[in-house]
Amino acid sequence: MTGIDFPARFAGLDSDVLFGLEYPEGTDGPSDCDAPQEYVEQLLVVLADWRARLLDGTRSDADAYRSALDSVREAWLQYSFRWIGGPALPYPFDLPRTVRPA
Repeated sequence: MTGIDFPARFAGLDSDVLFGLEYPEGTDGPSDCDAPQEYVEQLLVVLADWRARLLDGTRSDADAYRSALDSVREAWLQYSFRWIGGPALPYPFDLPRTVRPA
């Protein structure tokens, strides 16, 4: 595997992070509605690079890639439908994973 720590770039990513980028001084302060999208676009570029490395065989951490991709999807989904005074949404939308008996 290469020295780039791709998984670390996605650690802690959730809709709160994106919401914090939009309102860096809190919800009473000014908003930067482009910041979350710009951040996600940067993450998509990272995912594209990571994917290419998985496909060419220079990386083997496909499970970590899938987890990062799921994190981006969930964060963007939650952020896209979140607004002050909006509905309470489940986090995450995924159903809990059940353990199947052996």
